[in-house]
Amino acid sequence: MVTDNADVPTIFEYVLGIMWYKTSERQGKILDYMKLSLDADLLPKTHAAGGEADIVYEYSSSDVYPEHTLLLEATLADRTNQRRMEMEPVSRHLGQHLIRTHNMNSYCVFATSLLNINVIADFRGRKAMPYYDPQDNTNYVYGMKIIPLQISGLKEIVTSHKTYKELYPIFEEAFNSTLPPPEWRDRYIVG
Repeated sequence: MVTDNADVPTIFEYVLGIMWYKTSERQGKILDYMKLSLDADLLPKTHAAGGEADIVYEYSSSDVYPEHTLLLEATLADRTNQRRMEMEPVSRHLGQHLIRTHNMNSYCVFATSLLNINVIADFRGRKAMPYYDPQDNTNYVYGMKIIPLQISGLKEIVTSHKTYKELYPIFEEAFNSTLPPPEWRDRYIVG
């Protein structure tokens, strides 16, 4: 259920948060994870303010994955706007989180309607580029894991009833791939 008291990007974040909660087998505190303002009926009013990820999930260690945080970033921007609006904040949110927590198992899923190939290339390149703390150049991280997904991939996750425990190894394989961005997209995003 959604509302007409929120804009479309807010509703997208809300639906993504609920979908991820179900994918995570309803573990954790959904209201803490979603950075939305909700009304009395728990329907969205406004989306996350800038400066932090849209949705932040905390995962305890399991037999499939280590303890980590998953930052979910959502946008409906496409083409050049997506590159202009999302490449820097997504990397910054994850980089700052990694510097703050020192947990290099944490990563980001970037969800959008249609992925721009240059956004994919930038996010793939982040695994080999350092991210520096702007307040202290001696503090930096390497190996940022950003997994971009299109809405079509999210729909596949829902219709196939995939759980996060099933998705984590797929995301890990995608992150470790050395394919160039167009082939990587065809193998892990489209195919």
